[in-house]
Amino acid sequence: MRRWWILAVLGVALLGLQVWAANPIKLTFQTLFHEADAQAMEQIINMFNQTHDDIQVELIQGGWTQYYAQLRLSVISGEPPQLGVCHTNKLVEMADYLTPLDDSPVGDLLEMAGIDPDNYVGANWAAGELNGHHYLIPLDTHGWGLWYNKDIFAEVGLDPENPPQTLNEFIDACERIKAAGYYAFHPAEDSAPRKLRRAWYVFFWQMGGELFDEGYTHATFNNPAGLWALQFLVNIFNDYGWNEPGTNGYSQFAAGELGMLVAGNWYYGTAVNSGVNWGYAPMPNCFGIPYTWGNSHQLVIPLQPAGTSKDVYLAAMEVLKFISENSHIWTMYGGHITAYKPEAENPELLASEYWTKSGQWLNEMAQQGLVHFPINHPKGSELEHAIQAQIELAVNGEITPQEALDRAEEECNRILSGG
Repeated sequence: MRRWWILAVLGVALLGLQVWAANPIKLTFQTLFHEADAQAMEQIINMFNQTHDDIQVELIQGGWTQYYAQLRLSVISGEPPQLGVCHTNKLVEMADYLTPLDDSPVGDLLEMAGIDPDNYVGANWAAGELNGHHYLIPLDTHGWGLWYNKDIFAEVGLDPENPPQTLNEFIDACERIKAAGYYAFHPAEDSAPRKLRRAWYVFFWQMGGELFDEGYTHATFNNPAGLWALQFLVNIFNDYGWNEPGTNGYSQFAAGELGMLVAGNWYYGTAVNSGVNWGYAPMPNCFGIPYTWGNSHQLVIPLQPAGTSKDVYLAAMEVLKFISENSHIWTMYGGHITAYKPEAENPELLASEYWTKSGQWLNEMAQQGLVHFPINHPKGSELEHAIQAQIELAVNGEITPQEALDRAEEECNRILSGG
């Protein structure tokens, strides 16, 4: 009888396990990734799903321009994803829509999941803190660098292994490339308005400029440095003849028509597949400090509806931890530099073609503090749109650079004053 009872109990337990495994916790992970980085994240999530019977993740990607608005609306409507992404400079805008990981409705998720802050790059970890709480798990550092066509360099008498790193070298290279009948330089990926704004940022930051005062009471970019930075950007597409307004530098470079392109590390996959004999280098030091534009993707749990179970929160943390612990894949195939320090020493990563051809240089810029993060303010998106609208008009020749700065300054000050 006792043996039969034990077998019966075991049978019920096994049946319960089968039911539990057949009904895993289902999570939705919504990102803003596209192209190579979307494929890299898909690879990581596929690995997770294949190795976890108890948790399954649905990955939804893309929609960069409307991502944050959609995430806010999903929280307000009570139907948020369980996992998401947030740039560091968006935390001040998004905090009310995110779960504080150290003070969630079910307790300290960082402690429960065994997350060790020391395993992450310090600056990236600190960027996830706001008003005494921690909201973000660092994923990466990403930013712009200089992609160049080695065959074009050789054709015009430039050293394919030594791209320009000073203003004089840079101007000489551009003039030689232009004279040979190629587009010489594109400073802003595909010329989207936000990319033109970032290009202006880079030139202005290299001059030591800051966009706003420390307290964000007023704009501080309408000055000689800001004007020279914008005039230089405008001249690239106009007076210098190095490119043309509205062009797509991504496509030009991939077609072998462009000598030099400023673009993000996510361009790696496209560059490899293009067949172009390319090189990669840190941003040239044209104006004093070799800053580049950059940011950090971080992982989040959006604010969940009241009554969400502890199991769902812990499952979400397990996914976030898994992504960190496998983020060498994110770096190798997505191009972003992992913020998880143990993965930065992953032998597979260090031996990869990505690392030796481009990743190590972006990592070097990051380690030297030369990756400059963008505006970090609750009205950051409004400020950015106010600036980029005028930058685009100036590049297209519809207004002068001075008019662009005057208008952008006036609009930014209106936004900051609450007008």
